[in-house]
Amino acid sequence: MRVFIRLFNYILPYKGWVTLATLTMIFGIGFDLLAPWLLMKTIDVGIAERNMQAIILYSLLLAFGQLVKSAAMYMQGYSQEKVGQNVIFDIRRQLYSHLQRLSFGYYDKAQTGQIMSRMTGDIEAVKNFVGFGAMQIVTGMITFIGTIAVMLLIQWKVTLISMVTVPLLILALWQFNRKVGPAWSDIREQMGRLTTTLQENISGIRVVKAFAQEKLEKSKFGNRNETNFDSNMNRAKIESRSFPLMNFYGGIIFLLMIWVGGLYVYKGEMTIGELTAFQWYAWGIIWPLNMLGWLVNIMQQAIKAAPRVFEILDTPVDIESPPGGGISAGSLQGYVDFDNVTFRFPGDAQHESRPVLEQLNFSVRPGQAIAILGPTGSGKSSLIQLMARFYDVTSGQVRLDGRAIQEYNLQELRTRIGIVPQETFLFSATIRDNIAFGHTEAAQEQIEWAARKAQIHDFILTMPDGYDTMIGERGVGLSGGQRQRVALARAILMDPPILILDEATASVDTATESAIHEALEEVMEGRTTFIVAQRLSSIQRADRIIVLEEGRIVEQGTHRELMESDGFFRKLFRLQMEAGALPEAVPSPSKLPVNG
Repeated sequence: MRVFIRLFNYILPYKGWVTLATLTMIFGIGFDLLAPWLLMKTIDVGIAERNMQAIILYSLLLAFGQLVKSAAMYMQGYSQEKVGQNVIFDIRRQLYSHLQRLSFGYYDKAQTGQIMSRMTGDIEAVKNFVGFGAMQIVTGMITFIGTIAVMLLIQWKVTLISMVTVPLLILALWQFNRKVGPAWSDIREQMGRLTTTLQENISGIRVVKAFAQEKLEKSKFGNRNETNFDSNMNRAKIESRSFPLMNFYGGIIFLLMIWVGGLYVYKGEMTIGELTAFQWYAWGIIWPLNMLGWLVNIMQQAIKAAPRVFEILDTPVDIESPPGGGISAGSLQGYVDFDNVTFRFPGDAQHESRPVLEQLNFSVRPGQAIAILGPTGSGKSSLIQLMARFYDVTSGQVRLDGRAIQEYNLQELRTRIGIVPQETFLFSATIRDNIAFGHTEAAQEQIEWAARKAQIHDFILTMPDGYDTMIGERGVGLSGGQRQRVALARAILMDPPILILDEATASVDTATESAIHEALEEVMEGRTTFIVAQRLSSIQRADRIIVLEEGRIVEQGTHRELMESDGFFRKLFRLQMEAGALPEAVPSPSKLPVNG
């Protein structure tokens, strides 16, 4: 019932169209109840009494009524579809908007395929019910009750005898409804899992082919597909047992009406016209009951699909701007303070695992370049995600320009922090659109300036359509280094006071990396820059280096200060020096300046 009430709230704004659909529906039902009576009069008054005027009159009334009913059915169908499409438009828009507001914590657990399944198949199931099924159920119920009422007025004895199997038909319908509901619930879930498997395979097709695991993936998809097939066959078995039984009971009604009606005509208690009308009225009883089985299918699909959609809509937005919109981040200068910050991923409420970050304390002034180093899993990426408020701290406080990060308007805050993520994502659009994604009003000169700073401009000019070249999904067609440089240009173009480079040059060669860092010197001027890297060549221009290990700051200082202690930084330096991974610009321990 809650599902119906909630769907009804989406229908309310379109009550005008609902009213139109209802009025035309009532007219159609009225004519369906009147038409057999007109036929009865045509036979009893016109044909039986050889009254041509009566025959013509009632025939014209039937023809005119059918013509008007056809127009009414058109308006009803259009109105129903209008309501259904508007409701689904609103739900889909609301759902997509809500998905944009949900935090990283939600997407850490959600499956993309399940979300896509709910945005498409589940919403379509709801539309079929709202735009068609609901009105047809009401039409069937009114037609059924109205038909019996008219038949009772004409010949109540024949009506009651003919209705003897109706309780059995209703019982069969109730049992069908009880069984088909869980079946549709299972189908919707299995379809979500099948979509997830398909989405993962297509997204990771290069990995699948690289490891020659096509057979494994085919087997995995085959298992999902087979489970989905079995779920649908289970539903089909329920339908194949129920529909013929309901048709059988409906057929008995029709046969009883002919047999009993014929007997009453023979006895003179019923006219030929009344018997003929009863045959027509019989369909007003049989079709609503038989059609209800199909409509129950539509209703059950919606009942099982709608909660899956509402589940996303009901997911709370745990990271958003404070009430009133929050403080503007437009004049953000770039002061960053981590005050005793501890962070656990959302859902780790039991505190069984070690925190991702634990008791971090450091301060950064505008214009400083801070390098973040540490082994894999040390919390480097989590640290920078806290600055953009992709997650909220578990305890402690992150402050920007002296204010808690939670006080700022969230959208403005993120436009003032330029991020080049470790995992580069590009959209299926032109190179220009991808670079200008964070600053859509940027002029061509600004876009080219950012591309030059990212050392990608010359390459773009060699492409077929230059900046208007379309790139494939996720940047297919570009190398890893090229995608990374486009992402770097995208962050530079935003002109943010805080710039975060998360392994931003990991996929480029050392010569290009050196050129990028040289170009970035101008970009970094006056900005607070955080450089997350594993290659020490990426942090040679850092004012300070923070070394993380197991979520804690284990070392912090200048290049020289960290070289004087035998910690992670010094060991990493020696390893990369021996491997020849450090360019000439990075000084060896013996050549370090005295002042650090």
